[in-house]
Amino acid sequence: MRFPLTVLIAALLTGLAAAQSQYVVSPKATDETKAAVAAGRPPEHGFPEIHGVEFTSSPQLHPGTSLRAMVETSENVTYVEGRVKYWNVPFTQVAPGRFHINYKVPFLPPAALGHWDLEVIARSIDGVETKRTFSVSYNYF
Repeated sequence: MRFPLTVLIAALLTGLAAAQSQYVVSPKATDETKAAVAAGRPPEHGFPEIHGVEFTSSPQLHPGTSLRAMVETSENVTYVEGRVKYWNVPFTQVAPGRFHINYKVPFLPPAALGHWDLEVIARSIDGVETKRTFSVSYNYF
């Protein structure tokens, strides 16, 4: 499919291309939020931002080890979670825009061995999400 040059320039200038790939809107968000994000405009409280993620534990996980991390976000973020496939763990908010986790890794079945993508997802008060992805591995020893 070919787009006219003016359509592509308009999409880039309005931020439409970036907004669609970087942000996800919750089905529970208001119609105004959904429309704003679809048009590349920020929702009422702005787009959520992840300013930094600092892991203080190794990305090589084993049963019984702890996954420890600190996440700094924009102040409009009210929820942060770590997600691997269909499994998620919420972070604890310790201050506006600051979340941490200290999670003891459980014993998982052999099918879980190997490398995973750990997504750190931040959700704003408006129901808009952004994420960062990190590589981790899970082994028994």
